[in-house]
Amino acid sequence: MTISADFTSRWFDLERLREDSFINEVEFRRECVSTNDLALSLTADNQSSTLVLTDSQTGGRGRGNNQWWARDGSLTFSLRLMPADFSVVHKKWPLVSLTTAIAVADMLAEFAPHQTVGLKWPNDVFMNGRKICGILVEPPKGSTSELVIGVGINVANSLSKAPQEVRKIATSIVDETDNEFSPSDVLLKFLQHFETLIRHLGSESLNLSERWQQQCTLTGHQISIESGDRQIAGLCRGISDTGAINVETDGVIRPWYGGIVRRIE
Repeated sequence: MTISADFTSRWFDLERLREDSFINEVEFRRECVSTNDLALSLTADNQSSTLVLTDSQTGGRGRGNNQWWARDGSLTFSLRLMPADFSVVHKKWPLVSLTTAIAVADMLAEFAPHQTVGLKWPNDVFMNGRKICGILVEPPKGSTSELVIGVGINVANSLSKAPQEVRKIATSIVDETDNEFSPSDVLLKFLQHFETLIRHLGSESLNLSERWQQQCTLTGHQISIESGDRQIAGLCRGISDTGAINVETDGVIRPWYGGIVRRIE
């Protein structure tokens, strides 16, 4: 179990993060373009759970061409792990992003218990109607045993000076609570919730669709889905046990497993 760091972190207690969570290895960089890119580039010699972390991410990626707007005090990290270590079989890999989002929501309930937290399929978490977290899950090239889970959470980085188009759709913990929590504390609490949930996913004891339904921002609303060159619109009927979003169109409910989803107001 090792910690590799190119600088003393301003925000994170690396020893505590490793000792008090399931993480075996920590890769810390004072600055990097993308923690997911860095995690994907690591060799997999030891195949242990690795936390890739930075004080400053300059070019975080989201789904499609989206980018993650991050500033000082934000929490941007990636986990490189073997789902089999948590008894998560390959057919359940599509559920890992949803499980991660629930872990974020459970963490936020502790730091901001009076705020409304919502989940937007498949990989976003909202607070009081604005995005506070994005998730990007991808396998290393050529690997059939590992996943990289990238997470960006707005913690102590107020969006008051963000571009107007960002302020309209995004928020942070400090903006909603007026409390500047430590990103290190927030990360540790997330890791603890994530471990519990991912093990429950592996042991068949996590009712994912029921948990998601409790905080889903789309259920009961008209939505549109863009998937490749296809676009559909219909009524969201929640998610299935396999992680698909259920859409009712012309009285027929169909599952969709991918695409860009927008709520039609």
